[in-house]
Amino acid sequence: MIEEASINVNGLMKGDENAFQALFIDYYSVLVSFAMKYLEDQEAAEDIVQDVFVKIWETREKLGGIDNLSAYLYQMVRFRSFNYLRAEKVRQDATKFFTEELEETEVNEYIKNETFRIVMQTLEDLPPGSRNVFSRAIQGYSAKEIADELGIAVETVKKQKQVAWRILKEKLGNLFSLFFLVG
Repeated sequence: MIEEASINVNGLMKGDENAFQALFIDYYSVLVSFAMKYLEDQEAAEDIVQDVFVKIWETREKLGGIDNLSAYLYQMVRFRSFNYLRAEKVRQDATKFFTEELEETEVNEYIKNETFRIVMQTLEDLPPGSRNVFSRAIQGYSAKEIADELGIAVETVKKQKQVAWRILKEKLGNLFSLFFLVG
């Protein structure tokens, strides 16, 4: 480790770039190695150490109040490493949450679309008379209104609705009650 006496704190405080460069050269690699013990990510460790040196340069006028600059550098790297890990954990948790939420939303959308497709296909497979009557019935028309519109007897409308209900119930199973009995 570098001896504290070799750090020109007065020169740093006065903005001596040579003193800063000497500090950087003496400590950069050991601080990166120190950060790597926490991060296990070379690029992140280098970024953190560079940020520490930028902060040292920006606040150089206040360095006189620090008893041991070497220890201070290590402490800054450690705190920034912890902050990085904490932020990384939050980012990973948020990414995981949104990915799971997105996947669930995509699955729900697929199920909704596929269910709608199955119901529509089943409706298309109804005999034409039953399909005409049933499509009007689910739109809210009464048996009398359907009979008048199609020019058939009310009893025929009721019979066609029964045929449609039976076929749909057979083909759709549980989807039948989901679509036609709820709501």
